[in-house]
Amino acid sequence: MELVYYKGLQDEPYTTAEIIAEYTDNKYQSVSDAIRKNESDLKDFGVVRFEIAKPNQGSNGGRPRKIYHLNEQQATFLITLLDNTPKVKAFKKLLVKSFYQIKSELDERKIHRQVNKVMNIGFGDVIKEHYPESKHVYSNFHNLAYKYALGVTPKQIKEQRHTDDPQSALTSDESSRLERAKQQISLFIQDGYDYEDIKAKMFADI
Repeated sequence: MELVYYKGLQDEPYTTAEIIAEYTDNKYQSVSDAIRKNESDLKDFGVVRFEIAKPNQGSNGGRPRKIYHLNEQQATFLITLLDNTPKVKAFKKLLVKSFYQIKSELDERKIHRQVNKVMNIGFGDVIKEHYPESKHVYSNFHNLAYKYALGVTPKQIKEQRHTDDPQSALTSDESSRLERAKQQISLFIQDGYDYEDIKAKMFADI
């Protein structure tokens, strides 16, 4: 089980209250109570984030619960509030190593991203590298690039401009806008974002 997670290159690595509870032999409710009780102190180290987890599929009912996400400083502070048992001490060391490894990985990915940006790796190559088994993902991202850059899909361009090759029907300005959109999508893919996240980010400022 991984101890530290991150979503994209610009997002801060985090661990969860569930992980802390499991690896320190504390009840999840006790860890959550400690977070709520000390939330003002935890906020000194950043926003206290959380997600709402639904009951597992097939389980007999149960209510959704709040899963706290804690950055490195928040997690370190919270652990100091727990009884300093041998298991807690071992987890502290393991968590510090995990955060260090994740931050090193992020640094490497950021360097790799910049290299790829300079080399201008092809849009299709990036998608193929990150989604080797998906049959429809290229079409989804391809349509997204057109929709973002030009406001229409390739199919609509075919219909509007009576062509079988929408790319050849674009003006130089439209081609430039489309290429910039593809490059931006490629960077988001390399950062680890999925389609829905990328779509939301692309259209956030429109």
